Amino acid sequence: MGAMLRVLLVFLSASFVPLTSQAQVEVKEITTRPGVTVRFVYAKADNPVASAVLFQGGSGNIGIFPNGSTRVQSFLSGGAHRFTQNGISVVIPDVPSDRRTLDNFRDTPEHAQDNAALIEFLRQQSKVPVWAIGTSNGSLSAAAASTHLKEKGPDGIVLTSSVTKAPVAAAHPVTAAPLNEVKVPVLLVHHKYDGCSITPYDAMPGLIAAFKSAKTIELISVEGGSSTGNPCYTGYHQFLGIEAAVTKDIADWIKRYQSGLAQ
Repeated sequence: MGAMLRVLLVFLSASFVPLTSQAQVEVKEITTRPGVTVRFVYAKADNPVASAVLFQGGSGNIGIFPNGSTRVQSFLSGGAHRFTQNGISVVIPDVPSDRRTLDNFRDTPEHAQDNAALIEFLRQQSKVPVWAIGTSNGSLSAAAASTHLKEKGPDGIVLTSSVTKAPVAAAHPVTAAPLNEVKVPVLLVHHKYDGCSITPYDAMPGLIAAFKSAKTIELISVEGGSSTGNPCYTGYHQFLGIEAAVTKDIADWIKRYQSGLAQ
């Protein structure tokens, strides 16, 4: 079935007030390949409607501390409570024990094997759909989890601030995965004024067109927030100041999609 596109333009402000419930955050570690482990933050929502693996951008090395906080704070690495407040349990993984970074690794069978173990962990915790959500470089991890793992992969993917240009090795373009093979629903979330040179908003039409087999594809175009800081590490690229509102919009979209399946 061909992909269906609906573009949503969302104006967000920092005045959004999130729900007040807080889920317990745990630090766990599982074996994903022979001799290889992945450490991750796990937070379970009360009565979850979905679960998700949150893939960090950059090098993928977030540095997880024993209390569940991370050395790298970004839209997804710091998103455990924001997602659980919206009914989505999450796993936030660090790099596997045999690597320092995810450079030249995100679209490999080994990375997919690591991610299959994380997805299976979530399915064991709750009998709800599991999504792969990536930001910036992490969009490639999310997309590759679908193309490599097929039916054992995520039930849907959400790609935020996706990298579409690769002038340097540290850039991991989502287009490195065979996006035409993605058959699950796809949500793209991108700030209209993202100032990072490798994640331009004007690349969205081409990215949308690449998902030729997706069950559905939609784009949420975001405005608002703060442009403060490095344009590739904070500001609009990381939805600075509107993180809670963007998280809620992603969660609401997932809920609407899943509700439509149940009808």
